[in-house]
Amino acid sequence: MIKDIKVILQNQKGVALIMIMTAIIFLLAIYSEFTFESKISRIKTTNILDKAQAKLMAESGLQMAMTRLKLYVEAHNKVQGNENAKGAVSPQLINQLWEVPFMYPIPVPPNSGAAFAATVADFEKESILEGEMRVTIQSISNRINLNQLRMSYLTFNPEVDSEKISTPLDTSQTAIHDDVSVDQSLYYMLRTLVDRKSDTDEVFAEKYSRVNYQELISSLKYYISDQGILAQDPFAAQASAGFQQNNITPKYGPLSSSSEIYAIPGWDDELVELIKNEFSFYPTNQIDLNKVTGNMLKLLFPNLMEDDIKEFFEYKNDPVRPRYFNSPEDLKQYFVNTARNLSEEYFNQRIEMFTKQGMTFSSNPNLFRIVSEGIYNRANYTLVAIVSVSNTTTNTSPTPNDPNNPNNQNPNQAGNNQNQNPNNQSGNQGNNATTDTNKNTQLLEPRIIEIQVN
Repeated sequence: MIKDIKVILQNQKGVALIMIMTAIIFLLAIYSEFTFESKISRIKTTNILDKAQAKLMAESGLQMAMTRLKLYVEAHNKVQGNENAKGAVSPQLINQLWEVPFMYPIPVPPNSGAAFAATVADFEKESILEGEMRVTIQSISNRINLNQLRMSYLTFNPEVDSEKISTPLDTSQTAIHDDVSVDQSLYYMLRTLVDRKSDTDEVFAEKYSRVNYQELISSLKYYISDQGILAQDPFAAQASAGFQQNNITPKYGPLSSSSEIYAIPGWDDELVELIKNEFSFYPTNQIDLNKVTGNMLKLLFPNLMEDDIKEFFEYKNDPVRPRYFNSPEDLKQYFVNTARNLSEEYFNQRIEMFTKQGMTFSSNPNLFRIVSEGIYNRANYTLVAIVSVSNTTTNTSPTPNDPNNPNNQNPNQAGNNQNQNPNNQSGNQGNNATTDTNKNTQLLEPRIIEIQVN
């Protein structure tokens, strides 16, 4: 029996089969792993290609939007340079060059004619675009520039600005009636929005019941002003301590992006969200009268009641007969003569007060927000760009040897004049255009000043 067992154990006829089966199992495992990695790599490659194509579509949409703004600038300048065309071509007609959204593939309404459908089909057949595109251009020329809070040595006037530095914020309820400076306007708007939200949100009301507006505005002013220029400000030391406590170094320069304000002590997300639609950080200080908000109207004319503002927008946005306000005179016509909410003296006084602060009023926007979305298969790529169109003025009836005529100025002198106050450049030029009938506003080439990728 022992001998038989030894024979069985020494029999190696099945070893080869076991080794082959084991090898096959290992090969199958390796093949499965290789196949899985290949599929993953293929999916990754496809996603990368789709993302790249979506990015190209978004970039194409941005370029197309910039082209439309260039056409808007050229058309505006042509009309401004021709006195006969000013009365024949309305600003709303020129604004259609940029404000109509664009989609690709171009949607064809069911009730459209055969000629239109055929034209769209031919365009898509000849186009090299692959994927989908959605482009919108919005006017954001309806906000106050917070960079006007900045104190700079380049523009510092001891006789005027020293008083601004040493004077604390007036937190009275009636301060906005007499003082419409940027800091007072910011305080009035912020306090109004906080009070309004506190009435409907108990958690918010409890959190911000003791908010210190003076500290908020002083911290913002300290963050963007030149280093040391606020040494006489009674709240500058307190603001400096707040930055040191949070280990934050002030920028000592103008804000260039809305995201920067989140780094300022005291300015949390909720407060920034409250004011972001009323204030901006971009180099313009123009209010587009056709894009004005209810909060901005309340800031401009504190005597207006909530019902007055509601009636204004019902009148302005009438679906049957929408109204447009192309100048402060049009706005005055409504409030003084149509609705009779304000007196002519009060209206003129308020407009003059804001004009002296560098604010202009117009229906030709000079600050835009472009949203370009590219879609390809399951990939999505969105570009958000802020575009500025600076203003300059020309004299429509120049007088020979007139020192105020820009065509007769020394080139070096003209350049120096343009750089005297870069923060208020567009605002002051726009003011000249609205107060001098012999001058017209010319728009310069649009330029992207901020771009975000989503």
